[in-house]
Amino acid sequence: MDSFSEWNYQQLDMSGDLGGGESGAVDHTLTYPTSSNPAKKIVIYDTDGTMDNDDQFVVYLNGETDSQKGIVIDGGRNLPFTITGLLITNVQITLASGLTDASDALDVISFH
Repeated sequence: MDSFSEWNYQQLDMSGDLGGGESGAVDHTLTYPTSSNPAKKIVIYDTDGTMDNDDQFVVYLNGETDSQKGIVIDGGRNLPFTITGLLITNVQITLASGLTDASDALDVISFH
């Protein structure tokens, strides 16, 4: 893996029902990374401190959406969270139904 040549930032609105996989869940698939521009590192954080400690969300990598293959992050107290050590071509983040607040937002930086 070479050093990073670029980075991308995205803020995710985790505040409402976006028609996710679970009834009422909020699902986001990141715009970056892509298969033609994979990330070498992903950092998920909460700039505004809007995620509650009980906001459990799941991160799925590279198209794996099986519930047993997700990375479970237990809310704001475990942020920032860094994923590195593999080429990441797809990231989906899901916040379970009933955990969303009007101000919930996550920030993600991907390094390519």
